Amino acid sequence: MSNVSKALEDVWNWKDACYRDVAHLPFREALRKRIEDSERTARELGFTVVERNARSRLAVAEDRTEYVTEK
Repeated sequence: MSNVSKALEDVWNWKDACYRDVAHLPFREALRKRIEDSERTARELGFTVVERNARSRLAVAEDRTEYVTEK
């Protein structure tokens, strides 16, 4: 792997660690853990999390700018 950047190796190692963290769980539980971990991280980083249907979901960190195409 000498042709691979250190950054790419770091990403691969991180993804492998994330997989190992939930590999022992059934699919739905693994997915739930990933979502909960993501929500916690988003909160820690100051992103807005909105409550919907008794489950939290991440809000898009962007204003309501309207996108238009020029004619």
